[in-house]
Amino acid sequence: MRLKRLRGVAADLFTRPVFYWALAAVFWIRVVVLTALTPRRPDAEGMLAGGFAYLTSPAHMYDAAASYLARTHVIAPPGSLDAFVSPPPVALMALPVALLPREIAVQVWTAIDGGAILASLLILYVVLAPRHRLAAPIFWLVAAYFPPLFADVEAGQRGGILMLGAAASIWLEARRPSLAGAVAGLVGSLKYFPAAMIIGPRPDHRIRYALSLGGVMVAVTVVSFIPLGLGGAIHYYQQVLIPSLASHNSDCAYDSVRTLFTRTIGGETYLQPSGNSYVAVTSPIHLPGLALALSYLSAILFAAGAVWAAWRSGWNPPYGMALGFALGALIPNEVWPYQWLPLLPLALLLTVRAIERRRALTLTLLAVFLFGFVRQPCELFFPNLWTLAAIAVFVLGLWENQIFRSPSRGV
Repeated sequence: MRLKRLRGVAADLFTRPVFYWALAAVFWIRVVVLTALTPRRPDAEGMLAGGFAYLTSPAHMYDAAASYLARTHVIAPPGSLDAFVSPPPVALMALPVALLPREIAVQVWTAIDGGAILASLLILYVVLAPRHRLAAPIFWLVAAYFPPLFADVEAGQRGGILMLGAAASIWLEARRPSLAGAVAGLVGSLKYFPAAMIIGPRPDHRIRYALSLGGVMVAVTVVSFIPLGLGGAIHYYQQVLIPSLASHNSDCAYDSVRTLFTRTIGGETYLQPSGNSYVAVTSPIHLPGLALALSYLSAILFAAGAVWAAWRSGWNPPYGMALGFALGALIPNEVWPYQWLPLLPLALLLTVRAIERRRALTLTLLAVFLFGFVRQPCELFFPNLWTLAAIAVFVLGLWENQIFRSPSRGV
């Protein structure tokens, strides 16, 4: 009798929106407090250093990064020009803040990035227009819990700007496809992967969207290179961009899909914390050729799966565009914890629609997969558990394409 009563109390508690609103508030408070207590943000410092160099000596702004890459063949730790390998549009974006004193500039930029994340979430919430009474609080709970979101804000990265552009593009696609493409092109000039959102627009909007996206992205990139001159542009692509794409960092926080294969069957060594130092960990299997082939094959399969799922959904724009945006976490060779943030819009879409369609198994699986992010990669016995969790969320999103097929609603 007592057990039955406890079950009734639990069932009542877990069906009350206030319970999830309270959990969401706790997680959001955690994000704000821990971000405020972070003493340094090397990522923000490095970006601001790039912005200042763009203003004062654009032709030589990549000399330090090129020199470091030539010596070590890896991207430098963040915090200085040695690590600034981003394209000039990033430096251009940082200009207004870069002119402030460094300590103030870092905090201002962190606030801008955090505000952009909140704005993007509000836009996605409006697009989704949750109807179930539990969908709204769980939407905000999932967003607040998602560790890559906290990692992005804490580091002072620019993922919030990218996600804001993606969310705005999703929102604008229905009525202003050309403007939606232009917004995607703007953020695509900062990081190229938002261009994959071309997967999502409805067929009669796709050409206008693609032309606008490509035109704006190319125009912004070309204009931003003008201060560097032709020699500076060539130097960037030859001595910085290409070598940085080949960077193979042994840091345990570096947990891309490529490292999932190279660490398990490729024999690539990575560093794992042990007490006050690090130990080198190497798999006994040494098949680097197979590992590299599987990493390329997985990228092809992820992209093909996104196109297939978008088609199966009846070309549902928010769903297809979220799939394209999520590819920015799964395909790059270098992925740090904050770079899994592009997976969040897809996870939120999947959460809300699964609740509304009463897909209990989908919600259970999603909760299990998201739990894979609960500890930072370097705190796990195998750092690429984050990679496995991300792949699982993405594949679940592909598999559940039919819950996004609706003739009467945008999502």
